[in-house]
Amino acid sequence: MKKINFALLALIAFGLASCHQEDPVITEDTTIGKGVFVLNEGTYTFANSSLTFYNPETDTVTNNLFYRVNGSPIGDVAQSLTLLGDKLFIVVNNSNYIYKVDANTMKYEDKAEEFYSPREMCIVAPNKAYVSDMMGTGLWIVNPQDMTHSGFVETGKPTESLLQIGSELWTTNWSNYYQPQTANNTVQVVDIQNDVKVSEIEVVAEPNSMVVDKDGMVWVLCDNGWETTTFSLCKINPMLKQVEKTYTFEGGYPSHLCIDKTGTRLFFIDYNVCSMNINDEASLNTCFIAAEGRSFYNMVVNPTTGDLYVTDAKNYVQNGQVYRYSSDGVLLKQFSAGICPSAMVFN
Repeated sequence: MKKINFALLALIAFGLASCHQEDPVITEDTTIGKGVFVLNEGTYTFANSSLTFYNPETDTVTNNLFYRVNGSPIGDVAQSLTLLGDKLFIVVNNSNYIYKVDANTMKYEDKAEEFYSPREMCIVAPNKAYVSDMMGTGLWIVNPQDMTHSGFVETGKPTESLLQIGSELWTTNWSNYYQPQTANNTVQVVDIQNDVKVSEIEVVAEPNSMVVDKDGMVWVLCDNGWETTTFSLCKINPMLKQVEKTYTFEGGYPSHLCIDKTGTRLFFIDYNVCSMNINDEASLNTCFIAAEGRSFYNMVVNPTTGDLYVTDAKNYVQNGQVYRYSSDGVLLKQFSAGICPSAMVFN
């Protein structure tokens, strides 16, 4: 979806102001159990993002959860979710704010604003979080307690995916659409203690997601740009800050790299759900779950059970589906979500 429509949607963004919303008002009481939150992006500029919750123990699904509790839609293009204890943070990209809600009741608590185009949030301490930004050239520092800005780390490039490794924060430079003078083929490393960029590692064009394996190696999935028919997986030694190996495949527009709970098997979406064992080159780009006409869009692995949750955006304007698979690829459950289901986090 991003590959097909990104340029068009970016042009529209210059001509349309993002939707501004008043702070929500509590309208309904609810109690959230254990399960997975599914953030539905909605349709660009329609401000129809929503939140779904699935409880696998009771096999129950609740849609439009944020609206039902707070009497307000989430906003325009809900981008990502972050959980800290009993607080859930919802990054809303085109509306340029981050909601903080109670993860047990879904009640609105606070909001951080004044970003350019926020993408992901990584909380590194109770009072410190980094927020990536597709239009800016660095990382915002936000206090998740009171949702105030406390600084900005200038990296010189737009930032996207975030990954904490010890006392460092790693970020991908996926898009340079709004900053065409910059290169979008690097991963940057920030010293968390001093809030300064300390390293920049060249990978391949458009690195979009990262994971760490059982050996501490960092894997970066790169889609190689719009005009190519290949993509790459780069294996980085985080101590040396060097790419040890680059695997290149024939494929489409891969995204959402994740890893199983043993830290040995990689998964990503390239039309199908594909997999690769980190120690077996013969398994490169193996089809693990066939799409069979579905529009697989995002994916996460439950770190406790190892189950895979894969979203299906269908035609990107109607309500989507979420499929839950075992670690062996057996379909266990499917349930309906909102429009363009994407980011997920386990409660």
